Amino acid sequence: MHPSPAMKSLLKQYFSISKKEWNGMVILVVIIILVIASPYVYQLFHKDNTIKLADFNNAITVLVNAEKKERTNDSRVFPKKTITHTIIELNTADTVILKTLPGIGTSFAARIVKYRERLGGFCSKEQLKEVFGVDAEKYAGLQTLVRVDASRIKKIAINHAQFQDLSRFPYLSFKQMNAIIQFREQHGNFETMDDMRNIAILDEITLHKIKSYLSFK
Repeated sequence: MHPSPAMKSLLKQYFSISKKEWNGMVILVVIIILVIASPYVYQLFHKDNTIKLADFNNAITVLVNAEKKERTNDSRVFPKKTITHTIIELNTADTVILKTLPGIGTSFAARIVKYRERLGGFCSKEQLKEVFGVDAEKYAGLQTLVRVDASRIKKIAINHAQFQDLSRFPYLSFKQMNAIIQFREQHGNFETMDDMRNIAILDEITLHKIKSYLSFK
């Protein structure tokens, strides 16, 4: 069956392209071709420079050597400081001096001074371990940096001391203080430490602790 003349005329009119439309189609096709071809054209005229591994390693080595040289020069200009600590005498040092010790801040320094005052002075540096917060580790870091002059101890005149004179002494309980005074009043003055062994409430451990702090004059 052949299309009628009217149908042919309609189809021709539907599929006909004007000159302006034809030119537009040509330009569009050219643009599409250029977009597709542009990466290949770029690679043709611009070859990428590949990085050689050997050259990269050489560059890193140069930078490292330069940094080492700079550090060496800095150490010559600014030599490392060696920290030295003066040996501190515990019975005369104030809180400012005590704070120069490693690990000793304001609180620790104040505690050391306060405990020293209660004792009347340290008779050995091991007594630092009796200060609250000074454990074995902290003492180990201090023991080579301190010393004790036991001649600076303020001794207790045990034959004249009253309860208030003994009340701050850390090695005696209130009962032991009272027993010492009562025994002295009943039996007279103490001549030596052996006389104090007659006080039942005083054990050998306590007597050993207090003997360096008593005067029998």
